[in-house]
Amino acid sequence: MVKKRIFTIGIISLIIFIGLASYLWYLYFKDYETKLLSQNENSGFVKGVELINSGAIDYINATTADDYNVVPSYYFRVKNNSENDYNYVLYIENVAGDDGCTSDTTFARSELEYELKLDNKVIKSGNLGTIVNNVLDINVVAKSSSNDYALKIWLKNDITDYASKHFHYAVKMKEKK
Repeated sequence: MVKKRIFTIGIISLIIFIGLASYLWYLYFKDYETKLLSQNENSGFVKGVELINSGAIDYINATTADDYNVVPSYYFRVKNNSENDYNYVLYIENVAGDDGCTSDTTFARSELEYELKLDNKVIKSGNLGTIVNNVLDINVVAKSSSNDYALKIWLKNDITDYASKHFHYAVKMKEKK
């Protein structure tokens, strides 16, 4: 009878341990995924500077979000955790959507307008197709501080063929050399 109780307590302890380990594993990779999507060339740069809240800028439904005031802003931050200032470059890159999109259902960059704010001040705006080499911004983040960005992307006013179309982009960061 004592062996049966010890065996039962051991099984229950093992199940609790596996559940807790799985949950901690999930939390670790969930945090990693949302904080370090910056694809940097220099690994030392990643240790000091993070691109936080990055990820895909998902599509909007053009029939409901073609007015500038209702277009949601995509917020992200470049955070410097080190004791040195860092020069960086932000890129906006096309990413594949997981919704089976094709060239017929995806907006071309020339069909989209954008506005980029740094610390609530507009620093760039215009047609998304005019961005050269995908460079969204080149800047410096001071030691132990952060730069807060907001990006809006919306349809040009003259676009009429927007039914069932959308876009997918991601903001990525690299060290400026």
